[in-house]
Amino acid sequence: MIPPFHQTVRRTAALLCMATACTCLFPQPADTLRRVLGEARVSAGRLPAGLAAATPLQSLDSADLRRSGAADIGAALRRLAGVNLRDYGGAGGLKTVSVRGLGAAHTAVSYDGLPVSDARGGQVDLGQFPLEQLGGLSLSVTDAPELLCPARSVAAATVRLASPLPAAGRGLHGTAALRFGAFGTAMPSLRLQGPAGPRTSLSAAAAFRYGRNDYPFTLRNGQLVSRERRKGSRMQAWTGELDMRHATPGGGELAAKAYLYDSHRRLPGQVTLYTDEGDERLRERTAFAQTLWHQRFGPFRLMAGGKFNWQESRYADVDAQYPGGALRQHYWQREWYATAGASWQRGPWGAAYALDLLHDGLNSNLPDEGHARRLGVLQCLSLRFAGRRLTATARLTGHVYRNRRSGGEAARDARRLAPVASVSWLALERRGRGGRAVRLYLRASAEEHFRVPTFTESYYYHLGSQDLKPETARRAGAGLSLLLEGGDKGWRPVLAVTADGYGGTVRDRITSIPYNLFVWRTMNFGKVRTGGLDVTLRAQAEPARSHLLVIQGNYSLQRAADLSDHSSRSYGLQPAYMPRHTGAASLAYEGPWLCAAVSVTGASERWSTHEHTAGTRLPGYAEAGLAVYRSFRLGRCRLSVRADLSNAFDAQYEVVSRYPMPGRSWRLSLQAEW
Repeated sequence: MIPPFHQTVRRTAALLCMATACTCLFPQPADTLRRVLGEARVSAGRLPAGLAAATPLQSLDSADLRRSGAADIGAALRRLAGVNLRDYGGAGGLKTVSVRGLGAAHTAVSYDGLPVSDARGGQVDLGQFPLEQLGGLSLSVTDAPELLCPARSVAAATVRLASPLPAAGRGLHGTAALRFGAFGTAMPSLRLQGPAGPRTSLSAAAAFRYGRNDYPFTLRNGQLVSRERRKGSRMQAWTGELDMRHATPGGGELAAKAYLYDSHRRLPGQVTLYTDEGDERLRERTAFAQTLWHQRFGPFRLMAGGKFNWQESRYADVDAQYPGGALRQHYWQREWYATAGASWQRGPWGAAYALDLLHDGLNSNLPDEGHARRLGVLQCLSLRFAGRRLTATARLTGHVYRNRRSGGEAARDARRLAPVASVSWLALERRGRGGRAVRLYLRASAEEHFRVPTFTESYYYHLGSQDLKPETARRAGAGLSLLLEGGDKGWRPVLAVTADGYGGTVRDRITSIPYNLFVWRTMNFGKVRTGGLDVTLRAQAEPARSHLLVIQGNYSLQRAADLSDHSSRSYGLQPAYMPRHTGAASLAYEGPWLCAAVSVTGASERWSTHEHTAGTRLPGYAEAGLAVYRSFRLGRCRLSVRADLSNAFDAQYEVVSRYPMPGRSWRLSLQAEW
């Protein structure tokens, strides 16, 4: 049973108080503690990135991820304001992200500077990236913070994933970890890093994930309530990476990456009354190789990069109703991608030009789909003024797409010019004694996003349509960032608050509603009006030497309404799977003896259909988690031990209809660094 929201708040408040009390349990001087336990380092951490950015920019580094209590990348993304996550539950469950109500296909994903793509579905499954293998992640909502960047990074909101940087000045070093937990989950991982020359470093990483995912859940059938167990959800996945970084003379860098992902999943499908049969299988493999080069020449900066991406999906549904006793679908896609650009900077003035070329191809064993191809050309021209108090950026991105298909009708060709403009102003700056400071930034932005239908939306079986129109979104927003620093004495408190409001319209919105994990129903939605508010807060203080308190939180209000047809049953209603309210908060204490973190995430009610018909309402939920961790040195090795309790009050809820999320679960982590 889902606990009422106010009960969850009370319980979470109790956990927060327990965590806060930890600060009073260890009042001994840091020197005494160090003699007993050995070295224990606690640092205040970096200030939030993006406070002075002209467009909202949120980031979580490895320390933030540790303190937030996030167990996987889905939980980490819930810590970012404006994010709406679709999660099918369990280890390896599909996880896609939409930002500010624009849909997951409008959210680009980049890994170490170059985009990760899925031309077939258009929605990158972020579950394939183990959170423990990342050095950090960030979200740029409307525009890239860099002046020179690939054109695809300007065209949409972008989730940026980054590998851990090799430690400077060290020889061969590495990290080995073993994580295991409830429902048969296990994840061993290894990362090795070291120099290959005076300017070159290499790293290799591998991880294996396994989960039975047989978690219990509550099934309601009218007045009958039963306790069931998820079946047919077993998964296993391998991830491997090779990285090279070479520092070129003059302050440049050449980076290269090879990546492999191979997963086998049983698909339990939707929960259906009176049956728990599930004979669906899915194997997915992804391999890509990429390289990215940056170089400075006086006031000029050059960029060039390339990538080849290969993906394969094999789906099978074993059932006597199909000819031969099984339905088998095999897809394989390839993408060739290249980007190049140059920028010029003289004083506060800067300009940049970037050109992206891409070629996508999709094949399948379905006779009616044929071989689909898409050629895309994106060009972006950027101008920026960056003074001491005022920063203004203007960009114009041109999109050209040509579609071809053998054995059938191709989707529409498309072209569009999409502008972006943003401005940030340091409205207030005061500095006092002892390092005290107050800074207030005001910002505003306006942009247009443009995307063409994916291959699935255009060609999949009879559900796709070659007549789908491209989707265009226009949006404007304004906000502020406030930073308060308490100085170098006492608790040294730091408080950072951001608040951003936005509004806009989406024309010819392409909406995907899941039929199951592999099939999507698509349609043009006409016109949708969106609006909302994003608020973030981060505070940290040092109540004593080697003791640190960090509070992080975010809240989002998202309102969207279908304005396509006055006679439609969905007119004026919130689109499917979009909650009106979402939020997350965490409190972390780090000390020389023990570290602890308490977190809570939640969302208001949603509907699984656009019409909000009876039986499609998904109740709101709130879940809390607790983590306890400790790091210490053993010779030349640093050992870390961590215990996590997720969904501590066993809240029963669904993010996607009939895909129950796991209840209370635990996880233990052991990690060694040398």
